[in-house]
Amino acid sequence: MGYAVLHLQKAKGNDAPMSAHIERTIDPHNVDKTRTHLNKELIHFPEGVNSRTEAIQHRIENADIKRKISKDQVRAIRIMLSGTHEDMKDIEESGNLDNWCTDNIDWLKQTYGEKNLVSAVLHMDCII
Repeated sequence: MGYAVLHLQKAKGNDAPMSAHIERTIDPHNVDKTRTHLNKELIHFPEGVNSRTEAIQHRIENADIKRKISKDQVRAIRIMLSGTHEDMKDIEESGNLDNWCTDNIDWLKQTYGEKNLVSAVLHMDCII
């Protein structure tokens, strides 16, 4: 057994560049384009919301925040959950990838609140 990865990163201002990376509207250097079709959206956007940037703004607008959010404030926290390449391959090959995803989404909902999760993507196209 390898190790688990929990990476948290503040997202300030407009998160469009990272959203483009996550949504694969740009070509990141660490991606195998022949596998991009295997990526899965695990949380779907609300009705009328078409991107992560819009989803973040939608959540802020519907969060009952009483004060103004300035341009340089943290607007979201990006969270990456993963493991060693070997462990993730074992999870996939044993048929447990869907369970792994469900368990992670459940943990995120319990930890941060379901309303606060605006997006989750399983990337299957990353190159080691």
